[in-house]
Amino acid sequence: MKLLLLIILLFSFFSCSTTPDSLREPANFKSCLDTMSLLMEYKPYSGYTEWIYSDAKSLKELEAKYGGTSLLYIQQQLSDNEIKKNNENIRKLVKVPYEVTEEKGKISVVTTTDSELIYASMVVSKVNKNHYCYDIKGTIGFCFGRATIAHMEAIARNIHPDAVKKIWIAGDMKEWGHHVATMVYTDKGWMVLDTNIGKPVTVDFWLDYYKPFKDKNAKEVMAFITQAGRFGPYDTRAYSAVDLFNTNSDDYVKAKDYFNGYFHDYFESLDNVKNPPLENK
Repeated sequence: MKLLLLIILLFSFFSCSTTPDSLREPANFKSCLDTMSLLMEYKPYSGYTEWIYSDAKSLKELEAKYGGTSLLYIQQQLSDNEIKKNNENIRKLVKVPYEVTEEKGKISVVTTTDSELIYASMVVSKVNKNHYCYDIKGTIGFCFGRATIAHMEAIARNIHPDAVKKIWIAGDMKEWGHHVATMVYTDKGWMVLDTNIGKPVTVDFWLDYYKPFKDKNAKEVMAFITQAGRFGPYDTRAYSAVDLFNTNSDDYVKAKDYFNGYFHDYFESLDNVKNPPLENK
């Protein structure tokens, strides 16, 4: 385990890319995304939402109730009482033993140690270490970027796609309208990987941590849990070249990229490092 962590650390010492766009070779970042997308097995829900979530008996049933609706819109339509009931139900659902369909070569239950390894790979990733190179004005935040990294690092290590999910909160949190992190199913239950906190934490800890962020005059902040393949809160679309790289082709012009090459650089480094998979224990 220490050897694996050392391998990750050795590949973490990068700085902001200074290569002129005109000198870039044909990129491998898009092909890496395409490969990872096949491994994610993401099946987005569509259709209309249901408006009562506190009666959901499982995480899958809960996500199905969202339909194809924006998570932010759902939070805006519900009463404070309904949101509180939903949040309490989520706290209960994540404590129910979770069954992941067995699949050869895939890890259904992550060890606590391995969840820490995935978290460490997020922390030392090039784009996380050089966050301000991509968020120069401090207006993007990149919680969705870090959630994407955690998802990809888990998938790259042969974690079963169904044992990786995203947890969201939506509502008026002063500077934020929503926040997201990736969580993995471990031998101690679901653990959230959020570098804002400093270590993998339980869902209860994560939700309690962000409670004080709510504007005191605003309505309740609502929690959601979805498949990890959902890219944003507004719809159920999966990761795409348009969303991540602002392009449909292998061409790459950094000056036109709203994220300043954040996802390009991450997927390129993911393709180059070839992190070894975790052992299927």
